[in-house]
Amino acid sequence: MGDRERMQGVTGTAEAPNISGGGREEQRPLKQSLTGSLCRESHWKCLLLTLLMYGCFCTLAWCALCRVPVLAPEDPGGAYHYGERARLQHDSPCSSGYVYIPLAFLAMLYVVYLVECWHCYSKTATLAQAEVAEVYERVQRLQQATPCIWWKAISYHYVRRTRQVTRYRNGDAYTTTQVYHERVNTHAAGSEFDYARHGVKDVSKQLLGLLEHPAVRLRFTKCFSFASARAEAAYLTQRARFFGDNEGLDDYMEAREGMHLKNVDFREHMLAFPDPARPPWFARRRVFWLASALLLSWPLRVVAEYRTAYVHYHVEKLFGDSEEPRDGGETGNESGGGGAAEEGGSSYRAISRVNTVDMTELEWHIRCNQQMVPSYSEALLMDLDSGANPHRHRPTPATPPPSAPATSSRAAPLPPLLQQHLAPLAHPGQRGPGRGQRADERHGGGHAGRRRRGAGWS
Repeated sequence: MGDRERMQGVTGTAEAPNISGGGREEQRPLKQSLTGSLCRESHWKCLLLTLLMYGCFCTLAWCALCRVPVLAPEDPGGAYHYGERARLQHDSPCSSGYVYIPLAFLAMLYVVYLVECWHCYSKTATLAQAEVAEVYERVQRLQQATPCIWWKAISYHYVRRTRQVTRYRNGDAYTTTQVYHERVNTHAAGSEFDYARHGVKDVSKQLLGLLEHPAVRLRFTKCFSFASARAEAAYLTQRARFFGDNEGLDDYMEAREGMHLKNVDFREHMLAFPDPARPPWFARRRVFWLASALLLSWPLRVVAEYRTAYVHYHVEKLFGDSEEPRDGGETGNESGGGGAAEEGGSSYRAISRVNTVDMTELEWHIRCNQQMVPSYSEALLMDLDSGANPHRHRPTPATPPPSAPATSSRAAPLPPLLQQHLAPLAHPGQRGPGRGQRADERHGGGHAGRRRRGAGWS
C-alpha cells in the first residue's frame, strides 16, 4: 500500500496541487477543524436530548439535597389562631410525590435518546466499508469505465375510473362510489448519446493521501463536459431530436436523462479504513453503545467527525477530445445540407446546423418556427422601394471591398407569402372596406410586432 501512495511524477503538495506525470491533478482528503466538524454535522437532536436528561438529573439532585421549610404534619394548614406561631420543619420540596415527575420525563427522554442513537448508528453501518487499496482500485475502474449518456421518454395519460368502497358512519356500513384517476403508460422509448465520432477522455483527478488519516469518508459523483462546440452541438441535437420525436404521442410525457458507467458497481458513499478488520477506537460498535448508555454519545460523535477526513471525488468524462478536422469545413452531414455554393461568381460556406444548435434560445425558435413578422405600418415602409418607387436605387459604398460579391442595386423582392398578404395593402382601392386599416387603428398604429407560429399567421 505504500507504493500506491508514491505515484510517479507527483511533486505537488496539499496546499498547491500540481499536475502529475499522468496529466491529472491531485486531490487529497480534507481534515476538518473542530468548529468545521460541528458545522458539518452538529447532531443537535442528540445534544438536545442529552441536555434535557441532564436537566432531569439536576432536578432529582435538587429534590434529594435541598431542604425547604414546610408545615409540620400534625398542624393542619391554617388551623392555628391569630398570634400563635406554626411549627415548621425542613423537608425535601419533592416529598409529596413531586419526585415522580422528573423521573417520568427522564425515562421518556432516555428511550427517545436510545432510538436516536440507533438511527445514527444504522446510517453509519449501512455505508460500504473498504480498505484503502480497494478504494484505489475502484477509482481506477471508474476512470477506465465507458460512459453512457441516456435519455428516456414515457408517454402517458390519465383515465377516470370508479370503484365501490365501504364506509362506516355511526356504526352502520354503507357503500359509496369513489372516483379516481389512474395513470396509463402508452409508450416508452430510450436512446443513448452516440459519441463515436467525437471520442471521450477521462479527466478525473488523481486521488492520494488516504493512508494519512485513520478514517476517510468518500463521496463519488459523476459528471461530463465537452471539449469542443461540435461535440456539445451533437449532444444537444441528438437530445432535442429524441425528445421531439417522442413528444405529442400522448397527453403527457415524462422525460428522464442521466449518465451511468458501464460494467462498474457505482456507489455514492464509502468509508475507507487502513484496516477494516481493526477500525479506530471511535468507529467500533462496542465503544459507541457504551458511550450511548452513559449519555456520552454526542461527545463521541464530535470526536469521530473531527478525526474523519472527507473527500468529494468527481468522475468526469470529457467528450470531443479526439475529433478529426473535416475537409471543406463545416459542411455537416448532421445538418442535412449545406456546402459550397456559387452566387454571382463567388463561393460561400453555409453555416452548419450544428453550429446553431449550441445556442439554446436560437435552437428553440428554429424548432418551433417562431419569428417576428412586420406589422401593418412596417410592411408599408418595407414596400416603398419595391412597389411605389421601382426605379429608386439604394446608396452603395463609395469603395466596395474587392472580395465582396456583386449585388443588385434594386431592392430584393419580398417573399411570396408576404406579397400575398401585402397585395391588398399596396392597392387600397381594391381591398375590402377598411378591414386592415381598422386592425391597424385598433392596435395603436401597428408598430408592435406580431408573432407567427408554424406556417400560418396568428
